[in-house]
Amino acid sequence: MQNVDFNDIRRLLINLPTDHDADGDHRPRIGDVFAPEQHASALAPSTLIVVGARGAGKSFWAGVLGQPDTRELAAEVYPRLGLDRVLVTFGYNGFDTGSAVTKRTVEARTRSGGHDVAVSFWQSVLLRAALEAIEDPEAEEPISSFMTKYADPEDYEARLRQVDRQLDAADKTSLILFDALDTLSREWGRLTLLTDALFEACWMLRARRRIKAKVFIRPDQLNDEGLKFVELPKLRSGRIELDWSRADLYGLLFTRMAEAEVAVQGKSFAALCKRAGYPVPATNAERIRRWELASSENAQKILIDRIAGPYMGRSATKGATYPWTYKHLADGRDVVTPRSFLKLFVEAARHAPALQNQAITAEGIRHGLREASKTRVEQLALEYPWIKRALAPLAGLKVPCPSWEIHDAWIASDTANVITKAAKDEGFLPPYHHASSDEAEESLEAAMARIGVLAYRTDGRADMPDLFRIASRMLKLGGVALKSRK
Repeated sequence: MQNVDFNDIRRLLINLPTDHDADGDHRPRIGDVFAPEQHASALAPSTLIVVGARGAGKSFWAGVLGQPDTRELAAEVYPRLGLDRVLVTFGYNGFDTGSAVTKRTVEARTRSGGHDVAVSFWQSVLLRAALEAIEDPEAEEPISSFMTKYADPEDYEARLRQVDRQLDAADKTSLILFDALDTLSREWGRLTLLTDALFEACWMLRARRRIKAKVFIRPDQLNDEGLKFVELPKLRSGRIELDWSRADLYGLLFTRMAEAEVAVQGKSFAALCKRAGYPVPATNAERIRRWELASSENAQKILIDRIAGPYMGRSATKGATYPWTYKHLADGRDVVTPRSFLKLFVEAARHAPALQNQAITAEGIRHGLREASKTRVEQLALEYPWIKRALAPLAGLKVPCPSWEIHDAWIASDTANVITKAAKDEGFLPPYHHASSDEAEESLEAAMARIGVLAYRTDGRADMPDLFRIASRMLKLGGVALKSRK
């Protein structure tokens, strides 16, 4: 039987990718694809709204649909979705590629007008993207030309019907993707207007059989109280959320490890899986659909016990390893993102000293949690530039605690005013639309709870999940220490 070298497995973990974009250098590749069954609905051409927090996989799935090779794999894994007959183009994804418009184009074509101009703009984007799907030369024209040429709604509808019939005759469906919508504007009002108009333009496509749109969006954007589109309740009720269960995340980890080992022509991970009774299938599609380690918690627990040891200490008193990682990476809404989960294991593998009979240690996993916490706060700050200013005054505070203790820390450091001024000076979205000086701290606390940074105990005290608490240097009795043991 093949020997298992845990140093090889440790190196596999260290080199696992943890980040993807919809396009560009970090777009997903075949070996990165792992598709939980419940995510199949998110890939369906008929699903318009896909909701997920940062790191939940929005850009990853947009990228999987957008790349021919990864879409082909998804079509093989989920044949009922008909992805083999889908022509994918981007409407907006933050990149200057193909038919996708850039933020500068959005700004230039919509700044001078209100809601109607924004709807006309997005309709033009949809039509041009559909034309690119059928390789019509008109798709080469600028969006400004489309807005002028199809200003009359009857002309627009007639052209759209023509494209729809052409796609139907070819038994193809044009799927137009929108991702990274939070980058459209740094002003709440503008972002709300553009999002509202996009929803309306996409909703109008429901009369078309072969032209579909899919919008990947953050939960707080979808729940923006400023959105006024009359059909918004229907959009929200039909949304698909990118939730990852514990089994999904371990399945993702093990399929990524198996693929990484194939790439380096290693054998140790495959040998370990075989010893555990779960040999690695030959193809990626088989690993996704039939491998016990992709979906069975019992099988996953057996393997993680061999990779990291069964307990987070010398005995069961410190907790079992398998559930520990998921529990400590959850935010205030019990959401764990693939990015945080993979980051923990990558950093755990980097932690020294290493053991000869397992790839990572309990202390390494705690170190991985600390690094995942830092990364998560840094990533959150990209979407919410105010978050570090809100967390900094809370350093040293012990949670759980009454809300007034958090408010007192913010009042002492004038945090609400600091954030409001910085939002104006630096041009980012503040955590709330409007708040008087009397309710600023309450509004800030509500904003943090809304994005999962704060949670509440049954007795009403505020708590902060380890995922954010550690990077914020807040204390918790019995919680993971802020620093590694010497």
